[in-house]
Formats: sequence, C-alpha cells, structure tokens
Amino acid sequence: MRASFLLLILVTVMALSAAIAAPPTDTAQGAAGTAVSGDALLSDEPSLRITGATVEPDTQRLIITGQKFGNHRLPTVKLDAVVLGLTSASDDRLVSDPLPSDLTSIGRHTLRVADGNDRTRFAIYQLVIDAPPGPGPGAGPAPGASVPPAGLKTNQISVIDRNGDVGWGTSIALGANGNPLILYLDYTNRDLKLARCRDGACTGADLVALDADGDVGWFSALVVGTDGLPRMSYFDKTQKVLKFGRCADPECRDFTTRVIDTAGALGQYTSIMLGRDGLPVISYHDKTHGSLKVAHCQDPDCATLERATVDNLGNVGWYNSIALGADGHPVISYFDAARRDLKFAQCANPYCSSARVTTVDIGGVGLGTAIVVGADGLPVIAYWDFFNDNLKLARCTSADCARASLSVIDSKGAVGTSAAMILGADGHPIISYRDHTNRALKIAHCVDPACADVRISVPDNQGSVGSHSSIAIGADGLPIVSYYDETNGDLKVLHCGDASCSAAAH
Repeated sequence: MRASFLLLILVTVMALSAAIAAPPTDTAQGAAGTAVSGDALLSDEPSLRITGATVEPDTQRLIITGQKFGNHRLPTVKLDAVVLGLTSASDDRLVSDPLPSDLTSIGRHTLRVADGNDRTRFAIYQLVIDAPPGPGPGAGPAPGASVPPAGLKTNQISVIDRNGDVGWGTSIALGANGNPLILYLDYTNRDLKLARCRDGACTGADLVALDADGDVGWFSALVVGTDGLPRMSYFDKTQKVLKFGRCADPECRDFTTRVIDTAGALGQYTSIMLGRDGLPVISYHDKTHGSLKVAHCQDPDCATLERATVDNLGNVGWYNSIALGADGHPVISYFDAARRDLKFAQCANPYCSSARVTTVDIGGVGLGTAIVVGADGLPVIAYWDFFNDNLKLARCTSADCARASLSVIDSKGAVGTSAAMILGADGHPIISYRDHTNRALKIAHCVDPACADVRISVPDNQGSVGSHSSIAIGADGLPIVSYYDETNGDLKVLHCGDASCSAAAH
C-alpha cells in the first residue's frame, strides 16, 4: 500500500468473554495461555475491546488502541492468517512491526487480538482498505467517496453461549432494564435456555436453562409484558405439544410453564405478541390437522385461554409470524405448504375466532415469514422466495392485504432464509437474514417506508453464520440481532453501530 492510501476502517467487533477448547496454535513471541471453563461466560471480568486501528503511512506499522490487551504477556495479533510481530505493547495500545505488502492490499482484512493473559478473551475487527483518494499525500477524499462521519459507532459481535451446540431458534426482546433477553434452544441438551444480557449491547450474559423436561425449546418465541415479565411460547417435542412459559420476575429466576394445546401434534411453528389488552396472543401450527391456530390468553399466566382455528384449507400455518393490526386485532403471515404460497390472515376480533384469509404471493414463496405493521397501519411481510432464492418484501396496500406491492430486496446469490424484521427508530423496516451462498449474516435497512431504497450490509461472515436470526431495537435505538454460528455451534449477538449495521454510511 502506497503512503497515500486511505485506511477506512469498517469495524465488526467481537468482544468476547468465553471458553475455548484449547489455546491458539499460532502464538506471538512470549505468548502463552490455557483454556478456561465455561464459567468464564459468567465472570465479571471486563471484555477485551478494540477501539481503533490505523496504519502509519511512513512506517507501515499497524497501531491498535483498545482495552484489556494484557500487560503481563504479549497478546497475539493476527492480520488475516499472519501473526504480526509487535514493536511495543501495553494494556491499551499495540504497535506492530512493519506490515508485509500483501497485508496492505486493497480489500477486506481481518484483525484479531487475543489477550496475553487470558487466551480465551479476544476481539476481531474487519478492516477494509480502500484505494487512494487522490494523486498524492494529503489529498482529500475523492468526490462521492464514503467517509465515516465523526463519532460513528461500530458494529459489535459477541459470542454469548458456546457450551455445546446452542443458539437454535433464537428470539430476542428488551427486558425491563433495557438489556436484551434471548430465548433459544440448547440443541446438545434439548433444553429451552435464556440469556440475560448484562448491558445494552449484550457483550456478556448470564445463562439459565428454563425448561429441561424432555426434548423442549423448539421454535421459541419471546415477548416482554407491560409488567416487565418475559413470556414465551415453544414446542415440546417429547410430548408434541405447544407450551407457554411465564417468568415471575424480570430476570426469570422463577419460571413456570403450562401446556397450551394438546389436540394433536402442534406448536412446531409459533409466534407470540401482546394484544391491546396486554395479554399474550399466540399463533401456531397444528400439524395433525394441517391448520393455523391462535390462542388468546385470558390472564397474564395464560391459565385460561380461548383457542381458534384460523385457516385449515390444505396444510397451512408453517413459519407463522403474528403482529398487532391497526384495529387492535392480530394479523398473521404464514406458509401454505400444500400450495407453496405466502398467506395472510386478518383477524376480525382479538380472539381471531373469524378471519379474512388472503394469498399474498404464489409459487414457491413464504418458507419463512416475518410481519410488522407500519406507521400507516398497513402490514409489511418479509419472506423467503425459495423458488428463486431471493429475499422478498410484501407491502400490503390494504389492511386485509388483499392487495400488496411485492418487491425483491436481495437477489445476490441464495439469500433470504431465517428472515426476521423490526421497525427501526426511523419507522422503516430492518431485516436480518442469512446469505446461504456466502454463509453470512446480512442486514437490509429500508431507507424509505416503501423500501424503494435499501441498504444491505454483511456484518458477519466469519464461518457459517446467520441462521435462526431474531432482531430487536435496543434502548439506544440501534438494531440488535441474535443468531446461530453453525461453524462453532454458538449463540452470537450483533449490536449494530448504525441503522444499517455498517461501519460507514453507504
């Protein structure tokens, strides 16, 4: 890289306090470390952080600033697959030897710093080195160049649980204290687990198994009541029933569960919301009868409830997603497995004892849906077009979605599985989903309500990641996403640095 090259740092941060099976195989001079137990996830030790990185134009040394690098032993610093030698190191600043020319080439580079004292704590930055902006040193940005605005935050990725194969079917919501709660399946033990994040970015969490009675925790869905207490629906695979759980305190130290429906094998797909009365409303698939059903709780504990069959034509109700319509009645998007269509139900009352059912899109679409209701009161549905392997969006132009505007959001490769959606602080849809071709987590942020302009980012492509995603808006107004790391069998969390989850505006 010539001295005039401009280093633009697009950061995807992983601030991890976690256990690994063995120390790193590549170590810098003087580095050493031993594996720690999984209890490290529950420790209060501050996470290692990278707060900045730059290349000195004259010396080509990499300058890294941060916290908790370890001041007793040298940390391990890797750029791409190369271990860098260090000229100097302290607890908050590292200076590398001059970089080889192949490490300063234009494009994406991965920077990893492992703590010199505790090898299980490390952080990752993804660096993008752009072409020089002008003819020589001191030249300003080229016209139209993307320059990170002052004070721009960065994406931060954390591994929350790595104890076994964990992180299936995640569902994320903000707790009463403003910190995220994440519900998910521990596939190794077949338990329903909850991660209580310790801060708004979820850089660390306390983990608890809520239900370990059999093979439970599939297709979990989470909502936090107006009383600050988490409530959830999930599938008990052992009994083949839909279950409801309620926490007696905001941190879910006391948890009770009950069976919602036993009329067949049901609950494989479920979604939950709060009705206008503040009581839980649950949509779910009845496999025995091939139908979509709704249960409306009559009290906060769901001790009494009313059940209704919404649609039973064919084999319907797969991948259902529920939201509160503008009239205060549930609206539901779901997949018709018999016809391979995307369908929509507008309930005529809070109990959904009758509903208007509409086919929104046809021909190999809807295998995975997410629904929100916009500020205009009209439903918006994100879904996977599995016939074409695209992420699509349906914007209903009427409350019953009898008419809808359909658009392709992303068609680059095989994309669109595990779609989850939320309205951002600007009121526009933000969608998390998996890019199967590149095995990556992607984020699509609609710049306008009609999604005519969409910004797409790839905040994580380390290994095979991005499935089982769920998205919420944090207390700071920025998206936060839970998802599964298939390569390592981990539960991960992305805290976005901006509404589009990219380090710099596009």
